[in-house]
Amino acid sequence: MIVFRYSLYVIYFLIFYYPFLLRADTSDFVKKGFDLAERQYALLYQHHTDLSNYPRSADRNGKTTFTDIRDWTGGFWPGCLWYVFEYTGDDRWRDAALKWTNSLRQNQFNTQHHDIGFVMNSSYGNAYRLTGDSTIKSILIQSAKSLLTRFNPKVGAIKSWDVFPSWDGKHRYQFPVIIDNMMNLELLFLASKLSGDSVYRNVAIRHAQTTLKNQYRPDYSSYHVVSYDPNTGAVLSKETAQGFSDNSAWARGQAWGLYGFVLMYRETKDPMYLQAAQKMADFYAKHPRLPNDGVPLWDFDVDQPGFVPNWTYQKDDFETIPRDASAAAVTASALLELVDYVRPEQQQEYLDLAEKILRSMGSSNYSSEVGANGLFVLKHSVGSIPHKGEIDVPLIYADYYYLEALIRFNKRKHRFAQLINEWQQMNKQKVQALQDFQRQKFGLFIHWGLYAIPGGIWNGKKMEDMGSPSVAEWIQLVAKIPRSAYAQLADQFSPQAFDADKIVRMAKDAGMKYLVVTSKHHDGFALYHSEVSSFNVLQATPYKRDVIQELYDACIRHQLDFGVYYSHNIDWRDGSDAQYAVSKAQNDLTNIKTNDFGANRWDPSPNSYASYLNEKAIPQVKEILTRFKQLKYIWFDMPGLMTAEQSFRFYKTVYVCNPGVIVSERIGNGMGDYAIPGDNRIPEPSERFGQPWEAIGTFNHSWGYKSYDHDWKDVDELRYWLLEIVSKGGNYMLNIGPDAQGNIATPVKNNLAILGKWLRFNAEAVYGTSPWITTHEGPTLIRITDTEQREKEGFRASFTPSDFWFTKKNDCVYAMALVAPKDGIVHLKSLNQNKAKVKSVEILGYGQVRFKQDKHALRLKLPKKTQNSTLGYTLKIKLG
Repeated sequence: MIVFRYSLYVIYFLIFYYPFLLRADTSDFVKKGFDLAERQYALLYQHHTDLSNYPRSADRNGKTTFTDIRDWTGGFWPGCLWYVFEYTGDDRWRDAALKWTNSLRQNQFNTQHHDIGFVMNSSYGNAYRLTGDSTIKSILIQSAKSLLTRFNPKVGAIKSWDVFPSWDGKHRYQFPVIIDNMMNLELLFLASKLSGDSVYRNVAIRHAQTTLKNQYRPDYSSYHVVSYDPNTGAVLSKETAQGFSDNSAWARGQAWGLYGFVLMYRETKDPMYLQAAQKMADFYAKHPRLPNDGVPLWDFDVDQPGFVPNWTYQKDDFETIPRDASAAAVTASALLELVDYVRPEQQQEYLDLAEKILRSMGSSNYSSEVGANGLFVLKHSVGSIPHKGEIDVPLIYADYYYLEALIRFNKRKHRFAQLINEWQQMNKQKVQALQDFQRQKFGLFIHWGLYAIPGGIWNGKKMEDMGSPSVAEWIQLVAKIPRSAYAQLADQFSPQAFDADKIVRMAKDAGMKYLVVTSKHHDGFALYHSEVSSFNVLQATPYKRDVIQELYDACIRHQLDFGVYYSHNIDWRDGSDAQYAVSKAQNDLTNIKTNDFGANRWDPSPNSYASYLNEKAIPQVKEILTRFKQLKYIWFDMPGLMTAEQSFRFYKTVYVCNPGVIVSERIGNGMGDYAIPGDNRIPEPSERFGQPWEAIGTFNHSWGYKSYDHDWKDVDELRYWLLEIVSKGGNYMLNIGPDAQGNIATPVKNNLAILGKWLRFNAEAVYGTSPWITTHEGPTLIRITDTEQREKEGFRASFTPSDFWFTKKNDCVYAMALVAPKDGIVHLKSLNQNKAKVKSVEILGYGQVRFKQDKHALRLKLPKKTQNSTLGYTLKIKLG
């Protein structure tokens, strides 16, 4: 059951504060159009509360006029609200749209007119598209069933109006079909996808075929009305109802047909429909009487020779021929979809026309002033001049298709290329920061949060007994812990053993050059004092200390670069279902499987995902970057179903706040500054990266603290990881997970201390180096593919004196060995005289040694002091 939860005053709030709503950057006229829509609709929503009357137009005095549920326009008002929600991501608009959408529920059984498609697709269709609410499916299917009752197989079309006298009074319609009916076919295609029943689709195709055959002239202008004999299917007449004359081109009728045949091609991929749509588009675009601003006269043939109206027309009634913004809006929206289906040379022509129309309608010539125009967005539309109704006034469906066109413009497929281009320009400014990052080679990753309290056990069950993944920081998902129950862990979080200085000194002594800590993980809990969400370490726990601030300050004191991890896509507390339902609703229509990995589907927050981005994620990223001004890295994670525009929004937010901060690959959609090969994974020698890269690994088998996992990496395994990664040109970020009290496991501290001692001797061969032509020589080959493999197989390696890992810096090559030969004899095959000319050889920490070089190898003998080293040795080889 869909429930409306917000009171009216919160929408009224937007009137005054709309400029401060958070949204993605967009084209100027798109932003301008939606800003106006927000202000107008906030007023209209606040002043009009009768759910049985739907805003339709305004009189000449600017007073809003309404219609009831029986009218064909009822769905456009909630539809407009849905588009405002889609653009802003503000749940207040979502709930306003739901409220008005639900008022139309009974219309699913309406068989009295063909426009059930208009009514239900613009309201419930958008509701399903933007919320993924599966309960809406049955309403849409029933609406399509009601529409099918008007289909006549002999005619091959859906009946538009019931039996009544023709507009000119000369005959009586028995089975009239109007061009507008093409717009209702979208509901039938949707119903087929939702139900799996092809009957709806088949009827839509049959209706389109009949319309194309009988309703279009050779120049692809359309008749408004075709009257059929319901018993034989014979055409009885072709005429107009709302156009200038029977043989004229009524502007909105042209738009309805163009839009309808574009959607027919989308759904069938039948080239017949694409050809027809292009002809209709060209008729509009190339018409000699199309005004320069792209907004047509209400009929293309008004006052032209050979076009005689069958109604009483007085030319003097009009100072100028009225324009129809509604026809322009529908046309622009159709063109923006058609662009995706035509050849490249035609795309720009249609795109330019659509943009011209939208820019024209965004000008003061067509856009309202706030508070005027019946509280609609667009002025200057025409309902029906022959019936002296709604002439040069706003129309709700003009607003609807205008907003749809703005949304489509903002989502254009070429938009991705534009985003990538803008991303590249920002990324180019980070060359120095990325070079500094590449030189550092070794960093500390810290995963810490409320999940350290259960330590991988919930209600007596271990992670592995509850599901996957088995890493401890995912316990809320694996155990399906309700948000309210998980939040109670905050009452127990008081890590008295936490000491930021000790952790930073430990990292520095281990040879690490930077530190990245989880500012907010998937559980939504912030380890710093966030003004955006009270679910943070100062406000939700008894600890009352800012963990991130303390670590940041310690890093500054000890000259370690500082970065934060931030889970931008997944937030089990406030991030709804990570837009799974919405993505699934869209993917199901095209038989694409939707991956729900990481999504909170057991107890999602009631807000929308868009609202989460606007009200928590983006603001928290801003406050992190604003507060920690010397921040070097932001490590986003798990982009999941995020769109390119959403990833770009995070990237640009970071760049605007601090253009020197570099961003991890997992921001998503190819918009990271540096690559991450995978969790607990060392890349294969053949893998190549187009950007700097960082391998990440755990000290045991979990990122967060797991109380029963004591399988710690020993020094040799840690050195292997470091050498494998550095020799291939990457950085190694090694993770620790403090326990609930802030303690670091003793083996972690001990092994890091030993590793640090080794690095102090071999620093020159590690930091600031790049890969040589050979990365490794020797028999020991170990593949590290993921966390599960290491946990299952363990680390079994027997390093030999013949194993070397290589790096280079300037004119020197470094050969690092983990084991010294007992006899002291060294053979380096990769440095034979055919590969390189060696000028000198030095053992780091000892000094130069004598060597020989032949066609087989570089040969030397280690001094006894080096032969006895338990941590191996490193050769510095200067090349000529």
